[in-house]
Amino acid sequence: MIKNLATVGLIVGIWVPRIAFAANVGVVVYLIAAAAAHIRARFTGQSFWVNCLGMLTLSFAVLIFTFL
Repeated sequence: MIKNLATVGLIVGIWVPRIAFAANVGVVVYLIAAAAAHIRARFTGQSFWVNCLGMLTLSFAVLIFTFL
């Protein structure tokens, strides 16, 4: 559900920049929570480093380069 909402927010954000900013912040917060859950569960294998932290880095970079 949350991923669908983020997708819709980013698509609508093409025309409404404030919605895009809110959706992008939501994605970053979601991925921070996912990283915290992985660390708490001690699941820090290759998929954590590549998938979770990789997508967090990419999402944060998009947020910085697009809105600053």
